[in-house]
Amino acid sequence: MNGRFPVKVNGQWREAKIHFASEREVKRLAYWRIPRPLPEDASVAQKIFDSVEFARIAANRWRDYHRQHSTVSSIDGLRQTIREHPRVELALVLIAPPAWNSPIPTLGIAYLRRTWCNHLFLEFFATHPQVIVRRREQIGGVGAGILRQLVALAEMLDVSCIWGEATEQSHSWYEDQLGIGEVHDHFFIEDEVMLHCQNEMHRAQQEMLARRATA
Repeated sequence: MNGRFPVKVNGQWREAKIHFASEREVKRLAYWRIPRPLPEDASVAQKIFDSVEFARIAANRWRDYHRQHSTVSSIDGLRQTIREHPRVELALVLIAPPAWNSPIPTLGIAYLRRTWCNHLFLEFFATHPQVIVRRREQIGGVGAGILRQLVALAEMLDVSCIWGEATEQSHSWYEDQLGIGEVHDHFFIEDEVMLHCQNEMHRAQQEMLARRATA
């Protein structure tokens, strides 16, 4: 999986890349740092703390699976492993770097597991602290873009359900992205919600390709 998705940078459309993280890229997640000074807005500061914590825990958990030879670093490797072992549980990290010359090397990550019944469990979803604090560049749409790429991955693998945990800071964001009325501490992307997200993913991709064609 080596895709792209649209983001807005300083009011202009740009493209971010997304791919399965290598071992080296996963190790570097432990080096995410909290920017100083922290924003005065307590909710934004909490998002930054959560982001750094999630990235570090994701790196540690991925390493645990890697020691058990239960990680994958490409869509081809994922498909092959599933063909050979249909009930295998695997860990993977999707990482989104910018496709433009940016001072922020990584925009966001998603740590997820493919479960034994071919569902995707989104354990940790983190936007880089420098994206959240919005000092080096004003970047928007990273979280939505990565979420849509998870839906694209589910479509590739014929996965019927993506599920995960929502925090107090993120539950309303998931409500907006999933087009549902209420999210508490968990969410499920399946059935009509999956269809909604697939439609949003395809719409965003078509708009990105149209902008690329006229650039």
